[in-house]
Amino acid sequence: MLLAATGRVTRKVDVYAFGVVLMELISGKKALDSSLPEEMPHLVSWFCRIVDNMENISLVIDENLNLDDESMESICKVAELATHCIAPKPHKRPDMWHAVNVLVPLVEQWNPACTHEQEEEQGCDVIYEGHYDMSISEILSGR
Repeated sequence: MLLAATGRVTRKVDVYAFGVVLMELISGKKALDSSLPEEMPHLVSWFCRIVDNMENISLVIDENLNLDDESMESICKVAELATHCIAPKPHKRPDMWHAVNVLVPLVEQWNPACTHEQEEEQGCDVIYEGHYDMSISEILSGR
């Protein structure tokens, strides 16, 4: 945080911010929430205090998520990655390539839910097939 305040933004600051985004996705909460008690307005402190013991992970997960065992396992991996990304000492934070390597297997096992009609018309897998090897511009241009 001090680096950002001084104008010296580094890759490790980006990793910290990415960790905060992961926490927001898991919890459904904002990074800063003025509606929370004054002693706990920051998502990072709240999240890390609870997830210090991974057995408590269910206490931070957005209650609107419908989870099965496989989803819970993935969320635990993402939560662990998030806590590594916000390590107080920048040199202890992973590089983004490490974060990507943790997340890629989770994305590869994800299969979007679709209606029976969509599946018959085009198949859910076809919608996403090959996109992992394409650049964003290729995906957006429909190649």
